[in-house]
Amino acid sequence: MAVVCPKQVRPEMPDKAIEEGIGGTVRAEARIRDGRVVDVKILSGNKLFHAPVRRALQQYECIGGPDETIARQDFEFKVE
Repeated sequence: MAVVCPKQVRPEMPDKAIEEGIGGTVRAEARIRDGRVVDVKILSGNKLFHAPVRRALQQYECIGGPDETIARQDFEFKVE
C-alpha cells in the first residue's frame, strides 16, 4: 500500500448488532488526500455497519504516498 495511517480508529459495534447477535465483514475504500480521508465508499457488507465504518475512517490520519491515493480495508465485526 502506498499510504500508511498511524492513527486508526476502530468502528463501534452498533447496539442493534449486539442485541441481535449480528456480525460480519465490511469492505471499504477510502480516498486519501494530504493525509486525510476525504471520501469513503462502502464496497460490501451489512448496511448496519456502514455508518460506523464511515465515521471511523474519517478520523484516520495518514502519511506517505502521492497527493491522492485510494486504500481498501476490511473491518470485522464479531459478537462475543
